Amino acid sequence: MDSEDDESYSANSEMRYISLELMKLAQKSGKSFREIAREYMENTALLQEMIIGGDEASTASKKKGSSTRENK
Repeated sequence: MDSEDDESYSANSEMRYISLELMKLAQKSGKSFREIAREYMENTALLQEMIIGGDEASTASKKKGSSTRENK
């Protein structure tokens, strides 16, 4: 396999792993998979903003009422 195939395989493998973990969380919490996945995506985007922008994203998300565990 070339590197493009390896990257595609890796991305698909990671997506399957994340999906399974989100399904487990949804089942445990009683929430729908869609709710859990949405929360995961919001938290992932927030983390990315925090890494790129430092503390500014953290302060802004608290004002918006972010769905991170920190604020619950």
